[in-house]
Amino acid sequence: MPADWAKMLDDEVLATAILDRLLFRCEVISLTGKSYRMENRKTIFDS
Repeated sequence: MPADWAKMLDDEVLATAILDRLLFRCEVISLTGKSYRMENRKTIFDS
């Protein structure tokens, strides 16, 4: 979320500028629900 970037960088103007350049000509797709990848991944602790 863009608001999270502003909090993390502690500078709303800087976060806006970075996101503006990263997202130029892109479509943002927000996915919800359970992650199949995370649910079925193996950890380094699995034997």
